[in-house]
Formats: sequence, C-alpha cells, structure tokens
Amino acid sequence: MKKIVACLLFLTVASPLFAAQRTDAVRSAREVLVRTIGSMPQNVVLRHVPGLASGECDGFEHQARKGVLYVSGSSPVAICRGFYDYLTANGYGTVTWSGSRIELPDRFPDSPRRRVVSPFRHRLYYNVCTNGYTTPYWGWQEWEKEIDWMALHGFDMSIAPIAGEAVFARVWRELGLSDGEINDYFTGPGHMPWMRMGNMSQLDGAPSQAWHEAQIALQHKIVDRMRELGMKPVFQGFAGFVPKAMKEHYPEINLTTTRWNGFNSYMLSPLDSLFTVIAKRYIETWEAEFGKGSYYLIDSFNELDIPFGEQGSRERFDLLQSYSKVIYNALRSANPDAVWVMQGWIFGHQRVIWDPQSIEALLSGVPDDRMLIIDLAVDFNRFVWQSKKTWEYVPGLFGKQWIYSTTPNFGGRNALTGVLESYANGHLEALRDSDRGALVGYGTSPEGVEQNEVVYELIADAGWRDREIDLQEYLAQYSTARYGSCPEPMRAFWREMTQSAYGSFTNNARFNWQQRPVAGRVPTMGINEHYYRAIENFLACDIPSELYRTDAIALAAFYLAAKADDLLDKINWAYVAGNTSEVPAFERQFLSLLAEADCLLESHPVFRLQRWVDLAGRAGQSPEERDRFTGELRRLVTVWGGPHLSDYSARVWSGLIRDYYMPRWEHYFIAKRTGSAFDFRNHDEWYHSARGISHVIPYRDPLASARRLVENAGEIPSANDYRPSGAVAFISPFEHLYERTRLTFSVRNADYRRAAAVRFRCTRGTETATIGSILFRGHRENLSSYEVNRPIAAGETVEVPIRDKRVHDALPQEVTLQIEVRGHRALDNYMSVELVYE
Repeated sequence: MKKIVACLLFLTVASPLFAAQRTDAVRSAREVLVRTIGSMPQNVVLRHVPGLASGECDGFEHQARKGVLYVSGSSPVAICRGFYDYLTANGYGTVTWSGSRIELPDRFPDSPRRRVVSPFRHRLYYNVCTNGYTTPYWGWQEWEKEIDWMALHGFDMSIAPIAGEAVFARVWRELGLSDGEINDYFTGPGHMPWMRMGNMSQLDGAPSQAWHEAQIALQHKIVDRMRELGMKPVFQGFAGFVPKAMKEHYPEINLTTTRWNGFNSYMLSPLDSLFTVIAKRYIETWEAEFGKGSYYLIDSFNELDIPFGEQGSRERFDLLQSYSKVIYNALRSANPDAVWVMQGWIFGHQRVIWDPQSIEALLSGVPDDRMLIIDLAVDFNRFVWQSKKTWEYVPGLFGKQWIYSTTPNFGGRNALTGVLESYANGHLEALRDSDRGALVGYGTSPEGVEQNEVVYELIADAGWRDREIDLQEYLAQYSTARYGSCPEPMRAFWREMTQSAYGSFTNNARFNWQQRPVAGRVPTMGINEHYYRAIENFLACDIPSELYRTDAIALAAFYLAAKADDLLDKINWAYVAGNTSEVPAFERQFLSLLAEADCLLESHPVFRLQRWVDLAGRAGQSPEERDRFTGELRRLVTVWGGPHLSDYSARVWSGLIRDYYMPRWEHYFIAKRTGSAFDFRNHDEWYHSARGISHVIPYRDPLASARRLVENAGEIPSANDYRPSGAVAFISPFEHLYERTRLTFSVRNADYRRAAAVRFRCTRGTETATIGSILFRGHRENLSSYEVNRPIAAGETVEVPIRDKRVHDALPQEVTLQIEVRGHRALDNYMSVELVYE
C-alpha cells in the first residue's frame, strides 16, 4: 500500500513536469517549422511521444487522416525529422542551403502510419574544419537557419567550438599573460580550426576583443537553441596548445614546438602540472559562461608526430597511456560527467605512426563510457587510402564508444563528387559487423558544406535507416521533392551521373585549372562521357522551378569547367609535341569557358565570392578588422598559407574565377609561348593583399544561357591526340625553375601496380636536361626509388626499370611520383613522362 501511495504521489508531482517537457518539445519543433515555412500549417499536428524511442535511439512516426498530418517524435529533433521525412517522401518540398521548396496541400491525402527508429544513439554533424571552410564569418542569421536545417535533417549532435578562444584568453590572463602575448598566438577566424588542433598559430593576426565578445554572444544563442531542440553540442576542450609566451612566465614547463605544413604551434605536455591547472580552469570558466557541457572535443595529435619514444617502444606506450589519463582526469576534475570526444582521423591518416598498439595505449587511459571516437573518414578509408576500416584495424576501437562518420568534402571545394551508393548504404556494413564494438553513432564530418546537396540529403536519410536504400528510386524521389517533378531526362541525369562524379570519391575535387600549373595531380573526379551526358540531360528538362534553375546554373558551370580542363590538357601536350598551330585558338576557348562559367555563377545564390566578402564584412567589428577578415578569406580560398597548401580550398565561384584563376593562366600562356619559367608560388601571394571584385554583368536569362553555352561547349572533343599513350606527366621549360627542380606528380594506384618502367621521351629542345632521380610514395612511405643521373636531349629516350617496388594490399587511390630534373632555369627541353606496362 505504501508503494502504491508513493507511486501516486510521484505521478502527481511528476505529471506536470512531463507535460511541460512535452509542451516544450512540441513548441521547439513548431518554431523550426514556422521559421522554415513562414507560418505553422493549420492542418499539421505535432506531438511529443517519448515512447517512440527504442532505448536511447530516437524515433518518429507520421500519418495523414481526414486531411490532417499527424507527426510524433521522441524528441524535438525527431519531431522535425518526422515532418521532413513526410515532406520529402511525398514530393512536397525540401530545405537546402541553395534554397527551399515547400508546397503543402490544403488537405493531406490519407496515408498509413509510418514509424521509424534510428539505429543510432547519436547523429553527428560537422567537422572541426567546417568552422574554417564554411562558417568562420557567420552571424546568428546564418546559424539559426543552419540549426533548423540540422533539426529537419535529424542531426542531434554538433561540433560547437565557437568562443573557445575568448574563454582561453580569460584563463591565460589569470595565469599572467598579457593581451599582446595572447594575441601573438591567435590566428584570424578562418584559420582557427587548425590553431585549435595545434597545427598553427599567428597567421593573419588576432581578432579584436570586440569580436571575441560578439562570439560569446553568438555562442550563447547557438547553445541555447541547440539545447531547446535537445541537441548535444560538442564543445572545445583543452588539448595542450598554448601561446609561446607561456614558457616565459613558467620557465620550468615542457613546451614542445609542433610543426605542420610550414607552421608552428606550442604544446604543453600533459605531464606538466600546469596542464591540469589550465584544463580544469578552462572547463570551469566555460561552464560558468555557457552552463554544464556533456561532450568536449580534445585532439592532441592531429596530423602531428608523436613527440616522444621510439615507435613500438614501451616508453611510447606508457607515455601515451599517461597522456590520456592526465587529459581525462583533468576533464573529470572539472566535470565528472563529461565525455572526451576524439577525432579518429589520425588512426587512418597516419597509420605509419599510429599502429594498433599505440592506439590501444592512448585509449586505455580513459574509461570506455567516458570516451567517444569519431571515425572521421570511413569513405576516405574505403576509396582514397583503400585500407582497412578503422574498426577492423583497431578491433572494435578497443571497446570505446564510436561514431561511424564520413568526410564527403575537403577544403570546402564545390565541384561534384561522392559515391552516392556508399552514402546510402555504407553504414549497413558497420551495423551488421559482429566486431563493430560499441558503435553508438552515425554522422558526417565534411570540411565544408553548402555544396553537393544531394550527398547531404542522402547521408541524413541514411542515419535513420537500417535497411538498404534503392538509390535510383531515392534520387527520383529527391528530384520530385526538390523540383516538383522528375521527368525521364532527370532520371537519365542520375543514371549517368552515378557512373561519373557521383560514382567516385576523391579528396582532390578540383579541376586542373584550379591548381598551379605545376601541380601534376591525376584527375580523380570521375569526369567522363557520362558526366557530360548527365548534365546535357539535366538541361533538357523543362521544369518551372527556382531550384531547378539554380542547379542548372551550377551544373552548366561545372560542364564548362571540365571542358576547360580538356583544352588545357591539349595546350600542354601540343607544346610537348611541338605542334602549336592550334594553341592560340585553344587558349582563347579556354579563357572564354572560364569567363562564361564565372558569369553564370554570378546568378547563383551561394557560389559567389561576394557572398563571403559580405559575411566577413559583417563579422568584423571595425573597418580595419573587416578589411583584415576580407584578406584572410581571400588567402584561405587561394594560397591558404604556408608553402604546401596552395589551392587546397579551391572554389568554383564567380569573382574568384575571373579575378584569380584567369589572370594566373594568362601568365602561364605567356610563359609557354616564350619558353620561360614563372614562379607562381610568389606570384599568387598578391591576391590576398588586394581588395575588391571586378564587375561583371550577369546573363539576363541564366537558364537559357546555360543551355546555349553547354550546347556550344559540347562540340569541344575531349580526346587529346597530342598526348602519348601511357603519358602521366610532361616537363617543359616552364617547369625548370631551379638548377635542381623536384617535380611532384601522381599516378593511379592501378597504373603503379602494372608499371614495369618509367620512360622519359625528349620530343624537342636545344638543350640537354639531366634526370636525377625518381621516387614513388604512398601512405607516407617510400615505395620505390632510383638514382638515374642520365642526360636526355631531343630525340632521346631514357627508360628506368621499376625493380623491387613495394606493392601493399592497400595502396592509396593516388601514388605520388617525384622526379628530380637538373638544368638551368627555363631549360629548352620538352619531354613526356610515361609508364611502361608489363
């Protein structure tokens, strides 16, 4: 009897609480729909039903009866996802970065109840780098839309590092550092992700105190909205990176200089007592400002060497375990309930360093339920590294909780890429693997967003599926939701595109004209005859839709961009062959294609440099800061910074094409005509110091212009009669910058495996070059190398047998070929580099 009374009393007290929670959940979801649609449809009823969850996995259901749509969900995000699932499945609309289409009926036709439960406890969105390649200058207007997008797409966990620098600055001031010493460490907003990971410091100068205060205010809005929706923000933790001046104030500490792509940062050893002081104080200060956190992202070794102990040594294993124990205990001392979130990128990217024993040592210092690993790049493992999946390489992640995640974008590049079939169904392999360990989450970790929207729609849907998606049917449904219909030419577009760009994955989604002329990367974007036919089919559709118009503009620009690459290849090989009569016409066509693509994109809502300049201008808190942010963004999307990352963040954007890429190629063509060399590494630096974007008049009818321009460009043949069979690279006077020039090219994995020799064929020239050495590299190790030291002159051939080459079961998608050639600057010597096959 006492138990019954106690239960009745509990229900009496708790029922209002539960009712309030249900009301809050519905209110939060309703507000998302109001912001998205403009008003709440009177014939849509939302309900919060916690019982739709299965354990800790969210669920939703929807059903239409008598003209009314009923949507229920176990959380605010699940309610939003349930509405969006109904919206897209029935062709009533879609919500994307480039625009939305929502056309709801006055009465919903009856539909059976559909219940969906996600197979994952967490659905993660974002990469640390997204805050550099997409969002560094965003304000609340952009973030509010993005959080609504997350909710509708069913993501309930997000990387949220904004304002960490402001909090660190408070802690470091408490430790005696001056504002000047702190500012000497900070980068500009666009490069802060790599500062946070200990890759760099200082570049482009610290933001103002007013900017930091604005970021704190912005983060409050972001965190409050995420919490209203039941989302789980992942905050920045302390990984040990501090200003260099810390050593001057605490001379006894062990401060290691980290090195990454020509940049430095400074890492405080977790074994120093000051590490625990800073880590604890940072969390305390953060939570005093933003409230208690549950998840903290801490990455101490991102793309860095392990700074102690020989590989495989007990010393290394013991120190790695000590590192993780100290980091976790420091986190726990400030928040006993906190979970350490770690990016698992290093476990695939640096397997030469991170062997399973080292990984086990690092992970062993933390309780299994207090660590969450983001297996950051399942798609990269599968298609680029072509190596074991992380949960196989590191069996079940040694019992740690982990998230299956993909990285469909690198550098914010916006060219088409992505294996759609893998994004639809790849996660099922992990779900069905008995050795998957504690797989608790699913997500996507793109370095940049606002491109390849079909990829993210598919990824979001897959996070709620435990059965296979029929890709072609899905794409027809996606088209109907996005455009209002899916005629046969649209279906043909998808069939062709999944045999080209959307059937391939690359971390190098850049056209050759977006890279310095000596870049030498093998094409990996899957551009072939299917690519061109796909876009031609898309433009053959007659759909009165703004989103169709937007996509037609982008696809036409990408068509012209690919044809420009075809022409560039012809220009280069015509010079090698000495048959240059057609080159002037090719050059004019090439520049015309780029100008036309630029002019088309001037009418695109996203793919414009001016949009980013406007965002940076709003983010700056003074005229000087606005100018500095503008310079930083221009640096980021061109030379990036440092000696090795030029063009990493290449964008097919209006303004950038006409003002940066076209002048670069005009210089190149002059150098080719005059047989001279040109140092683009120094030349390209002008762009981030310049300001302004040249004016262009957009096409009056962009859709009609897109169709006309593609029809004209379609007459340009892709075949290149000048290129020898087996050729992988060329060397001309332009490439001879120094007495000893090391050129880097890449070859396809399959071509390296088959190759029996490297042949150098000198086609023309009045001077003799010397081939010094060749080296093949893959997975950051030497596969085969040869000292050649052979002269080569016009009409001569040098063939170097490839002996004792290392061929692993898992070789990367691209194998690097480094060639050292000797001779003076602008040496008059043209040669092709060819692989000879067995």
